[in-house]
Amino acid sequence: RLTQVIRDAADRGENRLLTVRGPRYAGKTRLLKRAIDATQAQGMGYTVLGSSRTSNDVWTSFFAFREIASAALRACDAVTQRSDESLSPTVSENNANLRERQSERGSVDAVGENDESIVRRLVRRKILNKSDQLMLSRILPDVMDTQLLSLLKGWNPTALTKAIMGSLFKIMIPLQPVMLVFEADGDDCGVDSSSWDLMEELLLSAKERCPQMLLVAVSRHSLSSEIPTSIVDR
Repeated sequence: RLTQVIRDAADRGENRLLTVRGPRYAGKTRLLKRAIDATQAQGMGYTVLGSSRTSNDVWTSFFAFREIASAALRACDAVTQRSDESLSPTVSENNANLRERQSERGSVDAVGENDESIVRRLVRRKILNKSDQLMLSRILPDVMDTQLLSLLKGWNPTALTKAIMGSLFKIMIPLQPVMLVFEADGDDCGVDSSSWDLMEELLLSAKERCPQMLLVAVSRHSLSSEIPTSIVDR
């Protein structure tokens, strides 16, 4: 069933949140990897972005998205660079090129580059703008432009989360189909409330803006009490 759900997200745009739960050494990560490998072998072409969290990270806003946003920046940079270098490649061709380079290097990481330099390059390419840089800095503090700090005054949490969602979509749309995997490293590793709010906004808007998106939360304990009710059945 896991493999079918992953296929449906790519083929039919059935975006949703999957939860994979089990005790330590139960093989949760292995099960998920096997399902991903099976669908990739069938030509699904997912860009897989992952993050890991510990019990201490529940107190840091948007922490669950930190590694994912950083990896997405690098993946988007690679895809859009290829787009600049060719006439009009398709998204699938760009994804194929990205996956080939990921396979060769084992990572989408740009050696020697930090998140800020990649954001600035995406701004120059007009993939992002200064407002997006400000929004992404809520997840990745290192990309903050201090000259923009004053623009955060007066934002309520809901409006801010929606704005961050819009900026994330800009770097994830070129990566479709895209899978966000949130893994727990240890016991009692809940997801911070800001990240849950952001997951909720992503899923509620994905059908129209980024339909080939799948979210997967891996944990040793049940997350049912944490998941926003609006996305429980998605």
